[in-house]
Amino acid sequence: MTPQSTSQSTSLHISWKNHLVGYLLSVLLIPLFGLGLLGLYWVYKRQKRISYRVTNTQISSIGREYHRNVDLANIEKVEVRQNWLQKKLTVADLVLRTPTSRMTLFGMENPYSLKGLLEKAVAAEKKRREQPEKKTRVREQEYDPGSMEKIDYLTGLWQQGLLSDEDYKKERKHFE
Repeated sequence: MTPQSTSQSTSLHISWKNHLVGYLLSVLLIPLFGLGLLGLYWVYKRQKRISYRVTNTQISSIGREYHRNVDLANIEKVEVRQNWLQKKLTVADLVLRTPTSRMTLFGMENPYSLKGLLEKAVAAEKKRREQPEKKTRVREQEYDPGSMEKIDYLTGLWQQGLLSDEDYKKERKHFE
């Protein structure tokens, strides 16, 4: 997991540790007609195939051919799934379960601390959605919407001297 924070979201990437076996096998295969170089390229591409973006309201899984979003408020459970090698390397897959589907975040470093952060974010988003939205009061207008343009027009005539002072005051009373 390599977090890169911006003001509104955090990006997560699959850890290289999750592909350690592939990298090691590829290095061992380099003397064999250069097959290891192809293996290194393939493992690197596999590691970079998916990234994740976490915002205040959702988690997005971004691949080359797809983009999938899961709202934080819909997540019911966050599970950590790891094998013995992942446990030694402190990486794991996080499974996010919703009522209708699941999303897996592959190869995340420090999975238990990330799980705790995600659970806090889910709880905060659910709490935010439960609060009633504050209704904004519509401010009553103190004047007819078109009257300001008429007053401006009348003032312009008076300033140019095309309207006398008493005519201006008389007409202005209609708008107050």
